[in-house]
This record gives sequence, structure tokens and C-alpha cells, in this order.
Amino acid sequence: MLFGFEWYPKITKFMLLELLAALLIIVLFVPLARRVRDGALPRGWWWNLRESILTFVRDQIAKPNLGHDADRFVPLLWTLFLFILMCNLLGLIPMMGSPTASIWVTGALAVLAFGILHGAPIAKMGFVGYFASMWPHLDVPTWFLRNSIALLIYVIELVGTVIKAFVLAVRLFANLFAGHLVLANITFFIYAVGSLFFQNPSTLTGLLWGTVTIASVFGVVALSLLELFVALLQAYVFVYLTALFLGMTLHPQH
Repeated sequence: MLFGFEWYPKITKFMLLELLAALLIIVLFVPLARRVRDGALPRGWWWNLRESILTFVRDQIAKPNLGHDADRFVPLLWTLFLFILMCNLLGLIPMMGSPTASIWVTGALAVLAFGILHGAPIAKMGFVGYFASMWPHLDVPTWFLRNSIALLIYVIELVGTVIKAFVLAVRLFANLFAGHLVLANITFFIYAVGSLFFQNPSTLTGLLWGTVTIASVFGVVALSLLELFVALLQAYVFVYLTALFLGMTLHPQH
């Protein structure tokens, strides 16, 4: 302990789950990439499913938002999408958990997106050229009024780049955390009514416990299916917004 703080890193459950997600991506998609590189034709639903996911990200997210720069950033968007999706899906497995239900994990992903949103256009246009591209050109009669409004818009645009990254982190975290919280609360009903039954055993409390248990199980199953959809949707939304914001910075003229 140094100055009251523990300096050594701690291995958390979410860290291990993130490593598991990365390992699963390697196991599932690296062999696929090798087969595609060798020119092999798709065989079976499992191969087609994985290839369809990658094709969807390339054709429906990267190309519409990045245009001719899409091919440069497709591997990055693929990695982001697959990692977020895998982290989301791990939360549907009992006793596991979704790393993306932690604000620290989604915050790290947002910091990565923030670096890309600024680093890519700086590499393309240069430091001065990038920040100059955000200065708006207004058709206002007087010089003072024109530049005053332009300066205000410019500052708002700079602050907006930070807000965009913040929104990416909070949106993903809130949706995953809220879903797990609802599932936990529904499951807790079984324990709460069961405790009441054991404290005061009777036919009425037994029937109540059985009814609540059956209703909670069906509710958890239904919400788990909804969580599966949310896991796919939130991975899509995060990557889509990243591609959209990146396209705006790479092509400010549009």
C-alpha cells in the first residue's frame, strides 16, 4: 500500500470475462478468416451465420457511413462489434455476467472510440487541418457577428466530441445493467416469497410461493429472450454510432 492506495492491479471477474470474450472471437473467426482467404466456399449454416454477421457490419454500417474510407476501418468495426456482442451474450449464461454492464468497461470502449474519432482525421488531414475543418463558414453580413457565431458553434462542436463518447459509454452500460437488474429483481421474488413460506408454512403461502415461482420463471425466460435482442441491438448501436461519428470527422464537407 502506497499513500493509502493499493498500487498492484487486481484481477476481477469482468477482466476474465473480457479475456474469455476475446478468446471466443479468436476461436470462432480466425479459422473462418483463413478459409475465406484461401477462397473456400461457405458450407453449412454456422459458416454462413458468421460470415453474414461480418458482411452486415461491412455493408450496412461501414460503407454507408465511411464511403471510400470504409475498407480501412472495417477490421476495427468488426472487432468492436464482435467484442461488445460477445460480452453482452456472456451475461445470458448463468453465473457469468456481462462486462459491458460495468461503466468502466463501456467507458474504456468509449475512450477507444474517442481516440479513433480524433486520431483518424488528424492522420488524414493533419492536426491543424482537422481542427480547422470544424470551423463553420457562415453567410453573415458583418465580420464580428459572423466570427462570434462561428466561434460559439466551434466550441459547441468541440464539446460535442466529448459528449458523443460519453453517450456511447452510458447508453451501452445503462441498457445492459438495467436488463440484468430487472432479471435479478424478478428472481428475488422467488426467494422473498419462499422465505415467507418457511416462516409461516400454510396452504395459502405454499400456493403463493408456487404461483410466484412459476410466474417468475416464465418472466425470466421472456426477458432473457428480450435481453438476447438487446445484446445484438446495443452492439449494433455502439458500432453504428462510432462509424457515423467517424464519417462526420473524416468527411466534414458532407
